Amino acid sequence: MGERSVRSDKKRDVKITVHGELKESIYRLAFITNTPIKNLVEEMIIYALRSKRILHELAPHFVRDVRIDNVLYVGHKDNHVGHSPTGLSYSRIKTRVTEQTFTAINTIAYGLDVRPARVAALLTFEALHDVTFVDTYIKKYLEENLNDYQILELKKIIDYIRRDFDTDVGWASLLSFVIEEVREPLTNLKEKVNTFVIKSWQDK
Repeated sequence: MGERSVRSDKKRDVKITVHGELKESIYRLAFITNTPIKNLVEEMIIYALRSKRILHELAPHFVRDVRIDNVLYVGHKDNHVGHSPTGLSYSRIKTRVTEQTFTAINTIAYGLDVRPARVAALLTFEALHDVTFVDTYIKKYLEENLNDYQILELKKIIDYIRRDFDTDVGWASLLSFVIEEVREPLTNLKEKVNTFVIKSWQDK
């Protein structure tokens, strides 16, 4: 009998260790976008792997030479990324990634001389602290769950806040505010936005 073929889209478990504040932020983003934790973390990792800025942040810590996207990064033994800060409370979060994604994680892990799970945690941290990722992720979620009128009204609110309060508010902070302001039980996102727009916006 021949070897069993492996599905190209087969996923493997990755357990990352994060400190309490990061875990809380991940859970909050998952909550306001109604996304399973493992799916959100996977998207964060994929985004970070594709981000040249984030890769640039990690590159100075390579201790081994690695080639990523046809770019050779030269490592140095004194560049080690170091250990996680002590004195913090840490928890594990589980996600699942494709073999292709895991291979990319493993390449970076080899360069940094750390375990793949540590790289996945670093990538998750970097993605969550990337304003573009968070705003783009939430905007995509809103566009998939709201109608054109609701999106237009929310854009008007963002423009109003930016203009009158000189604050660079984005989709993330606005959605978080909507969730906090509209606490009626058993209310879906569309109803929350409608309630928020009626109560907080149309009187302006």
